[in-house]
Formats: sequence, structure tokens, C-alpha cells
Amino acid sequence: MTAFDQVSTGISGLDKVLGHLRWGDNVVWQVENIQDYRDIVLPFVKRALADQNTVIYLRFGQHSPILQPDPQIKEYQLDASLGFEAFSSRVHSIATQEGDGACYVFDSLSDLLTVWVTDLMLGNFFRVTCPYLFKLNTIAYFALLKNRNSYST
Repeated sequence: MTAFDQVSTGISGLDKVLGHLRWGDNVVWQVENIQDYRDIVLPFVKRALADQNTVIYLRFGQHSPILQPDPQIKEYQLDASLGFEAFSSRVHSIATQEGDGACYVFDSLSDLLTVWVTDLMLGNFFRVTCPYLFKLNTIAYFALLKNRNSYST
């Protein structure tokens, strides 16, 4: 797999508009609610599994789970209340352990505000995490809830 290989979102019309995804993409969806995010994630996960890609779900949100337990999906429970450094280090360790070519689904990043308090910390998490996921040729889905974060985030 190379950065030029096309990967499907699982939604054919969206693939046409975007020209597909590429390995290394970090995709942030601004959504009205968690169900909207789930509606985008589920086709992506279904397609990734059909294409025999590793799917990893990072669960830390206070909202209902984006993905239901499935033996084909690796789920990691993370505790954001341990702080920015512990949380970010754990995500980095998971990515290192899982290696190249995985598909990641993160819970809503907006939920991190309840424990980290500021959008600055959320932005810092994104700045340290996404370049590493890019380097590992992964595809990662993130969500921000509309009107919950600052515009700069």
C-alpha cells in the first residue's frame, strides 16, 4: 500500500466527490450529533473489513459507542481523564503496536473538552497524533460536534 492507493469511504457518491481517500489521510467530520458521525463511520468500517484492513476503534467518549463490539474490530478503551500526555502517549503506543495500514475510528474529539477543558489541548492532540498516523499510512476518522469547539479548532 502506498499513499497513492485509493481507499473507499464505503459511500460511492462521497468517493466520487472526494476522489476517494488515500493512505495517510486524517479525516475530521464536523457533525451535528453522534448519529450523523456513526452514519459516516459504519460504511467506512464495513468496506475496510471487506477489504481485509485492520480496523481499530479508540473508545473514550461519553456518548454511546460509535461501533458495537465485533471480533473483527480491535477496540481500545482510553481514559482521557488521566490527562493529555497519558492519553496522547497511549494513542501513540497503540499506533506503534498496530503498525502500518490500519483504519482508525476515534470517538468524538469534542468529548475531550470535558476533561481537558480547552480547545488548545485538543488542537495539540491533533498536532502530535495526525502526523504519526500519516507516517504509518493509516486512515483515521475523527469527529467534532458542531458548535462545541472554537472555530480555530
